[in-house]
Amino acid sequence: MTQLPELKIIAEALTSLKAKKIIRTKNLVGDLGEYYCKEKFGLKLEENTVNKGFDAIDTDGLKVEIKTRRTPEGRSKVIFRSFDFDYCLYVELDEFYQPNRILKIDVNTIKENLEKNYNRLSVSKITSFENIQVYNSYEIF
Repeated sequence: MTQLPELKIIAEALTSLKAKKIIRTKNLVGDLGEYYCKEKFGLKLEENTVNKGFDAIDTDGLKVEIKTRRTPEGRSKVIFRSFDFDYCLYVELDEFYQPNRILKIDVNTIKENLEKNYNRLSVSKITSFENIQVYNSYEIF
């Protein structure tokens, strides 16, 4: 069997990201979304990475839930386990794990638009909301 040198590059990159505390769990996409939001908005990430209510606190003391998808398709879903947050930052990553855009959505908008009998929303619905703040890639960094 042939060794794949690319795998060593991936392993070294993941080790480096873990050492820098950018990756905090086994969820690369989620951790990157949290990192980008922390950097962009000055958030304080929760120490407990499995906190079920929210992921961070913003500079005004508001609770923030962060949801991230990589190159999502219209049928992708975002699941909310609770609503113990003030707003959600939805992060969309491109194929290179860079943020395409970040959407800031009030918790009430999320609750009003949940699928019937479920605590989830489709990505296509989230990205079609009106009256939300949108940060495009050129505004993020």
